Amino acid sequence: MIDRIPIPNPFGWEGFSTFSLLMMIAFLVGSYLMPKEFLRRKLEPEHSDWLIFLGILGTLVGAKVFFIFEIWDQIFVDVPGYEGKYLYPITHFRGFPGHPGLWSSLFSGGGLVFYGGLLCGWLFISLYFRKHNLDQGSYLDAIAPSMSIGYAIGRLGCFVSGDGCYGFATDVHIPLLVFNYEGAHPSGVPVWNTPVMESILAFGYFAYFQYWARFQNFKKWSLAAQFFMLHGLARLLIEFLRVNKAVFPFIEPPTLVNIPDASGNPAFLSGYYWHGFSQSQYISIALILFGLILFLKGKLWEKQSVS
Repeated sequence: MIDRIPIPNPFGWEGFSTFSLLMMIAFLVGSYLMPKEFLRRKLEPEHSDWLIFLGILGTLVGAKVFFIFEIWDQIFVDVPGYEGKYLYPITHFRGFPGHPGLWSSLFSGGGLVFYGGLLCGWLFISLYFRKHNLDQGSYLDAIAPSMSIGYAIGRLGCFVSGDGCYGFATDVHIPLLVFNYEGAHPSGVPVWNTPVMESILAFGYFAYFQYWARFQNFKKWSLAAQFFMLHGLARLLIEFLRVNKAVFPFIEPPTLVNIPDASGNPAFLSGYYWHGFSQSQYISIALILFGLILFLKGKLWEKQSVS
């Protein structure tokens, strides 16, 4: 993996972040496709720039806030010799020694949770729809293909930069779907390549929306509901393979200590230890149910009558 593309300069700048570069490409592709689909649907294409800007802003804000919730128990801990479990991390930029800081994590270049970005971006965009009295269902249907390919490209950024979205160790050897991640396992044992797996799925439902579904004249809200269900299901399933912490453990969680096993890896990383639904899985289930209710209640598999 390549975290940065080095660029010679006198200022000591390490170079372009590959994750940021892929994210920028994702938004550029979306900004190319979205106004074209607005025009095809006889919607107002001038709104696309604002929707993309609010989507980017919401993605950055929400993704960071949800990341803080994800590592909350690592930021606010009882550390011997320090008073104020909650006060110290708030008043010190880097937080407790040996632990992630609240503010340093919030303003760092990494640590983004997609679902936080999705929900916050959706909130910003919904407020924009309300302010301009736009038909939310029609516009969300038009946005579905751009959302899909944007997510597919963004997930590749996670893999290329090696940001830690890896899966459990596995003995299976499948090109692309399994890779040796030195950052997670000292001996470089194979792990599930969950970013690429999820990206492949996202490219799949992008192709479905872009080359078939959007031409089928489905009822309003149909493509949006289908996106919620397809994306939610893909993320729900991928999360079973990822090394993530359960929100409410169903079984005894593993002890996260760096005691190496025979292969030289921390024991908890060397086997499958899913012990409950993660934050992303709960949000995935909520998205699936929301999309399913919309789909069934509105009979959105039906097509609109052409007058």
